[in-house]
Amino acid sequence: TLDNFLYFCRMKNLFVFIILALLSETAVQAKDIISGDWNGELKVSPQISLKIVFHFSSAPDGTPAATMDSPNQGAYGIPCEVSFLSTDSVSLMVKQIGMSYVAHMHDGNLSGTFRQSPMTAPLTLMPGTIAMRRPQSPQPPYPYTTTEVIFTTPAAGAMLAGTLTIPENATDTTPVVLMVTGSGQQNRDEEVFNHKPFAVIADHLARHGIASLRYDDRGFGASSGDATAATTRDFALDAKAGLEYLRSLKQFGKTGVLGHSEGAMIAFMLGSNSDKDLSSNPDFIVALGAPSVQGDTILADQSATLLRMSGVPQDIVDDYYSTVISLYRTYTSSGKDAARKQIGELCANWENNPIRAKLKANLYKITDVINPWISYFISTAPDEFISGAKCPVFVALGSKDTQINPHLNMPKMQHLAPDATVKLYDGLNHIFQHANTGAVQEYAVIEETISPELLSDISKFISTIR
Repeated sequence: TLDNFLYFCRMKNLFVFIILALLSETAVQAKDIISGDWNGELKVSPQISLKIVFHFSSAPDGTPAATMDSPNQGAYGIPCEVSFLSTDSVSLMVKQIGMSYVAHMHDGNLSGTFRQSPMTAPLTLMPGTIAMRRPQSPQPPYPYTTTEVIFTTPAAGAMLAGTLTIPENATDTTPVVLMVTGSGQQNRDEEVFNHKPFAVIADHLARHGIASLRYDDRGFGASSGDATAATTRDFALDAKAGLEYLRSLKQFGKTGVLGHSEGAMIAFMLGSNSDKDLSSNPDFIVALGAPSVQGDTILADQSATLLRMSGVPQDIVDDYYSTVISLYRTYTSSGKDAARKQIGELCANWENNPIRAKLKANLYKITDVINPWISYFISTAPDEFISGAKCPVFVALGSKDTQINPHLNMPKMQHLAPDATVKLYDGLNHIFQHANTGAVQEYAVIEETISPELLSDISKFISTIR
């Protein structure tokens, strides 16, 4: 639903989706039942469709069982509670999210109704699963070497595991780049929906004579450490440790940072002297989807974009945008209670409109999920970090980015970093795929992982650093 969707969009990952932790039960025993994989497309709104896959089987004791995948949301193996499963009918539910599906066989397909909270939509399933093609994912044999490495962030007690990729015939003049992921704990490939952008970038760079180090985020994958209360600044300390590790090897030439989204902000933090504990003097910065405005504005703009794409009237979008900004700033200056009181004052009459009522409820939810990461992000403006970076900088933005709005961020980036190369890529989304709308829901269904043009521009830029 709209309010739940907005709620999760406020969580730490700027492009985080609903994560379902569910309990499985089975109810009806049957000898001959529908089995195997079935897939269909659920129309959530005029602009948004979700791929849905069900896997039907029998448990060892003969009772029917089912799991559900939502590939567009990165959710797989969700246990379902089966109420009925026969040769031609199915009825199941996932109680924790208020979802149910009832269908009957018709002309070889399952035709039925999908319900979740107030939403009801037809859903037709056909036999088979959904293959996620990722043609750019690197495949062996590789014309370069990879080595598993570990470096530490002493202050946090974190041991960060990564992959060092070294081109053939590398020398002590070979440039090397540290890759820093976007917001939310991610693995070293910055993997999302089976896309592995950082692996694709590392492969491209190595084939063009550039080494790289990518690593699992603190407390994720093979890396240790506690990220529960970590902020962007803490993750910047991890990145600084990675940069220092590369320099300690004494086997490369120029050493730079490539960051995506929050990682781009971290790259500027390392390149500036505004925070002495983070200053690392990288030889160059590659900033992909880089924010240049304060975090509260980023999150409010994301909400406004989502609402517009969902067909919400512009006057409601504008009111919600300004209220979110006020809410975050009151929370930062005066705390949760003051922010909740302000919601009541600013949205006093919103119950009179169904959409406004949902949005008002979502505002209250926002105050419940603000954690140390969000608190730091909404109160931090990257101005000093960007303007303080004195090394060569390449900034890439996508014209269809719905998470880091180029119309909002590009002019300020050009103002703060007048000597940087700032390029807007037509038709690319936040993860730099060629996209139709730029909506997050498209990421999974697009086969391209990252634009070849951007890959070429990155390697060309780094190769010019002397």
